[in-house]
Amino acid sequence: MARPPRNRSHFFLDGGGQGEAYTSPRTVISGLPPARARAQHAAKLSQSLATAIAGAQQFIANREAGIAEGEHGFYLQFDIPAAERGAVEALENKPAGIELVAVPQVAAGEESITATVFVPERSVEFYSKKVDAYRNEETKAGRPKNQNLIARIEDVRLAAVRSLFTDTPDLYPQPDLAVWWEVWIRDGKLASFRTVAERLNIPLKDHAIRFPERDVVLAHGTEAIIARLLINSDAVAELRLAKDTPSTFLEMGAAEQVEWAEDLVDRLVAPNALAPAICLLDSGATREHPLIAPALPAAHQHAYDNNWGVGDSQFWNGHGTSMAGVALYGDLQQALTQQGAVELPYWLETIKILPPNGGNDPLLYGAITETGMTKAEASAPLRKRVFCMAVTSEIGLARGRPSSWSAAVDQLTYGGGALRRLIVIAAGNLRGDIHAAEYPDRNDLEEAESPAQAWNALIVGAYTDKVNIIDPAFGDWAPVAPAGDLSPASRTSGTWDRQWPVRPDVVFEGGNFAHDRVNPSSHVDDLQLLTTYYRPNIRLFDTFGDTSAAAALGANLCANIISARPTLWPETVRGLAIHSAEWTPAMRDHFDGAGDASHENGNAAALRLGRAGPLSCPEKCRR
Repeated sequence: MARPPRNRSHFFLDGGGQGEAYTSPRTVISGLPPARARAQHAAKLSQSLATAIAGAQQFIANREAGIAEGEHGFYLQFDIPAAERGAVEALENKPAGIELVAVPQVAAGEESITATVFVPERSVEFYSKKVDAYRNEETKAGRPKNQNLIARIEDVRLAAVRSLFTDTPDLYPQPDLAVWWEVWIRDGKLASFRTVAERLNIPLKDHAIRFPERDVVLAHGTEAIIARLLINSDAVAELRLAKDTPSTFLEMGAAEQVEWAEDLVDRLVAPNALAPAICLLDSGATREHPLIAPALPAAHQHAYDNNWGVGDSQFWNGHGTSMAGVALYGDLQQALTQQGAVELPYWLETIKILPPNGGNDPLLYGAITETGMTKAEASAPLRKRVFCMAVTSEIGLARGRPSSWSAAVDQLTYGGGALRRLIVIAAGNLRGDIHAAEYPDRNDLEEAESPAQAWNALIVGAYTDKVNIIDPAFGDWAPVAPAGDLSPASRTSGTWDRQWPVRPDVVFEGGNFAHDRVNPSSHVDDLQLLTTYYRPNIRLFDTFGDTSAAAALGANLCANIISARPTLWPETVRGLAIHSAEWTPAMRDHFDGAGDASHENGNAAALRLGRAGPLSCPEKCRR
């Protein structure tokens, strides 16, 4: 039987309550504390506290005027026997402003645990007084005062960055490696934290997750940068390594992958009949994939040669299905892990322009592209769409001079003025082995591939924010590109003559490479995007990256713009995608390091960097 609504606030029902004895909110430590030699234990803790406080005073003195925000204070780290874990909560004292902030994970068999508290400067003597009372005073029962807490403390020291790290110790970053940290912020301190981070030029992700008494944001930097942040802010409660990597899903068994996919399918809101589409010109797609089917009806699939079929092929490693997953969801991991409905504001269309085996005649590239586009348009002439193509070629490269293929793309984009099209094209990837020592010089020297010479298309390169390697098998490896910089495989127009356009127009996430400091770099799952696999009967998820993934994300952004503003012209949407972009700090550093622009050499260096592409990232890709 359904319960009636409780919507009669003017009724008050007396009686029916149950009385309970008052319970003090103070933390009560049960059990007997460890046996201690009282005087010696007090002397040891007093000495440790004196050393810690001396360090704390220097810590506070190091706060930087014009940067620091919040209450002056410091962090103390306590060692407590593992058997006395209940004493951890007793370290906190809210009237004194002392807050328990971090209790790191402890491996099985460890004899002690650590706990870190934030201590405001006004309470600097709090624990010293506790220890003095323990040494010199007794309770009415004749026991040392504060024995329940002080006797359970093994040692104390001034805390450091590692003291606030609550992941397993093996995940702690190498000291000189810049990574994305998951920063847990004390209640009400988020605004001041962002202010300090901005003043220190520490990159932050825009999005924050809110929990009771904590906000969580991602910050990028080395251990030393995070240490400087702690000195200038009272906001940080806890640190972890950001772990938004695909490896978790790839390590799942097939049955568990199906469960995650089914959960997402149940939350999908399909596009409406008038929604626009992303039309992928690639190797086809496997529409039987449960995450692709809701946006890709059978009537939306076509092929340049009908004898090829419309499904994806092993020869191309399911490239088209991987493109479809990123074009539809972005990084699939976000859609899988978020709660609530996931709206699909546009359809997918696929044009198979790559034969099931082998390649096409280069002389036919332009004709194949045109035929594929017109087939999609003939099937739904009134549908607005974004064409997306990650297929590129080294043939016909000449320092930016147009190729026959790029000329055909320009003609298709303009359409004689009557049928204008929005075409998103990948800038192309480096071929062969990629060596970390050659980055990024090789990217500047190897030119964007055809048809990226086209003036009217939106040419997309790849950047990366992915630098965190979680897989212990690659624990000693390092990312090739720093966060916010050009993805290691992305090409540019660094060698093009000045009369030709600068490429790429924009960059989107394309993943990163990692290296062992000896061999050529490799793709590592942790540094890639998660997408759909073309053989769903084997597994549902795969990794994807480079300028192909970036182009799919570019089409994703453009389709979202058209869905929100369907009356915009294609060239307007292209302009919005480009002009919403901003330089990341890593990109700005290239120009800052190019020398004095008023000097001839500095000006030449800045010009070369400019020819390498406006490595700017649209606002959506930075979230």
